[in-house]
Amino acid sequence: MNYILLILIFFTGGLIRADSKPYKGKAHQIPGKIEAEHYDEGDPGKAYHDIDKKNLGVGYRKATQVDIEKRPDASNGHGIGWTRKGEWLNYTVEVKESGTYTIEMPVASNKMGGLFVLEIKGKALSLPILIPDTGGWDKLKLIKCAGVKLTKGKHVIRVVMLAQGPSGSIGDIDYFRFVKNSK
Repeated sequence: MNYILLILIFFTGGLIRADSKPYKGKAHQIPGKIEAEHYDEGDPGKAYHDIDKKNLGVGYRKATQVDIEKRPDASNGHGIGWTRKGEWLNYTVEVKESGTYTIEMPVASNKMGGLFVLEIKGKALSLPILIPDTGGWDKLKLIKCAGVKLTKGKHVIRVVMLAQGPSGSIGDIDYFRFVKNSK
């Protein structure tokens, strides 16, 4: 065994974990739509971080702590819910063209929701996004975040839950649609 591998085993407690990998092996295309429940595959702490060790939702994906909910109003019949401060999800993306984008997101919250942000390599793509009171957990409302600058190429976008609102949650999220702005 070489010394680098021994050091790696020592610092990881003997467990070597794979990094985050694109959902079903394929990067999401931007412009385009990313279902919130189609976050990267991989271990907790690599592909996602969820405060609860148990999925509070349904078994849409194998062995995940992320809280995925079944919802008839969601575009894929599912979304993410029970979101809490400190949680995050990775999404491997392929940006086809550099430019400025608007992100469209159907969200739900009973009372005012909380704040989240999208980032690449720890740099926020926008100001924090607030999920409004949509009139109930079962009522999706489309919100938009404009002025998001992206560069062509492969990236990992991390959605980071920043602060819970009066609802006790950040909010429910159906998808992220990246629409390229015309010049």
